Amino acid sequence: MTSTISPSPLEIAQRAYVAFDRDDLDGVLADLDDAIEWQQAQGLPHGGTYHGIADVRKNVFDPLDRDWWDEFTATPHQFIDGGDEIVVLGRYRGTAKGSGRALDVPFVHVWTITGEKVVRFRQFLDTAGWNTALGERGNPG
Repeated sequence: MTSTISPSPLEIAQRAYVAFDRDDLDGVLADLDDAIEWQQAQGLPHGGTYHGIADVRKNVFDPLDRDWWDEFTATPHQFIDGGDEIVVLGRYRGTAKGSGRALDVPFVHVWTITGEKVVRFRQFLDTAGWNTALGERGNPG
C-alpha cells in the first residue's frame, strides 16, 4: 500500500516561485483555489482585488510580459512559516518595456493556504519604484 504525503503550506508557496522562475504559469496557477482572493498592492496599474483563477491570470500575470516588462523576476529570499500563512520576503527585478528602466524593489507576499490550495494571496511592495520603472501613471514608455 502506497501512501502519499501531502505538501505543507510552505512547500506549496515555495513551488509557486520555482514554477514562476521557469516561466511555468500553469504550475504557478495549479495550487490556486478556484475561488482565490488575490490582492495586488494598491497604487499599481493593476492594483486591487481579484477573484478566481481566470481573473488573476488576466489581470495579474498576462500583462507582466505582454504589457510591462521585457524581463521580470520575483526572487524569494526568506520564507516565514506561520502554518497556514506563509510570508515571503523577496525582490522584484526587471526591465520595463518602452522606458527601458530597471525595476529593483522589495516585496512581501502573504499566502493563505487551506487544504493544499492557496485561498488568498496578498502583495506588498514599493509601488513608487514599480511605477517609476514603468513610466508616468504606470504606463510603459
